[in-house]
Amino acid sequence: MFRKVLFAAALLQVVGSSIVSAQETARFKEINKAFLSPDSKIVLIASHRGTHNDFPENSMAAFKRGIELGIDVLELDVRHTKDDSLVVMHDASVDRTTNGTGKVADLTFEEVRKLRLKFNGQLTEEQVPTLEEALNLAKGKILVDLDIKTNRVPQIIKVVNRTQTASTTMFFLGRGLYAKMVKEQNPGFRTLVRTHQASDIDSLFAITKTEAVHIDPSHNTIEVTSKIKKNGGRVWINALGEVDKKAAAGDLEAYGELLKNGANMVQTDYPALLMKYLKSKNRYYN
Repeated sequence: MFRKVLFAAALLQVVGSSIVSAQETARFKEINKAFLSPDSKIVLIASHRGTHNDFPENSMAAFKRGIELGIDVLELDVRHTKDDSLVVMHDASVDRTTNGTGKVADLTFEEVRKLRLKFNGQLTEEQVPTLEEALNLAKGKILVDLDIKTNRVPQIIKVVNRTQTASTTMFFLGRGLYAKMVKEQNPGFRTLVRTHQASDIDSLFAITKTEAVHIDPSHNTIEVTSKIKKNGGRVWINALGEVDKKAAAGDLEAYGELLKNGANMVQTDYPALLMKYLKSKNRYYN
């Protein structure tokens, strides 16, 4: 995440603009209705870095596959290049995921664009996407969680406005103060706020409203999830790591253990497995 001072200074320069509704698919309307209904029985599925078990992480192919699977949210990471273009890349450097070397912020967009993404160590024809390309693909089809790894927040807001994807995107932020600042630019912007302990919940909602709250296992309690829902938010929790490993090994009830206290939005590396489990428990769409 970005630093508080840089984030605050950047946002003060932004003038919010009105939201223009995108043309929406029936599936997106269904997702959106569930997202804005925290007390719904439906548990929303967020796919980590796209469907990266099938295609290169954070690639257009991985995002397209997520839409085809019918999941609810694509999680992607936003960084800036040397010439301030916004691209989708998790790591600070391109070394692990491409055939190039160096930090994203030290490379021009043209240099990044010439690279090709790897999948299971093998080079593919997939390029590093721009944020605009990813949002245009998702527009009106699926929600997008923007994991912001840059202080270029005004540019991100401009791209969201230009692509008319305010109803498609969530700004993933580290503190309630940041969510408040985003919403001051446009009340229609949606946020996902990170918390680290139970006491963070009260301080968050004292500052602002948010559509979703990221919790950790340390405060995954009925008291916490109930409080978030009472304040109109979805409860996001990660299955990444041990829970996903258990599910991939055949123990789908690992997801049930994660959800037993009321979390209703799950980020996973195995969206198809989570969907299978949720459908078996009548916790997904009919």
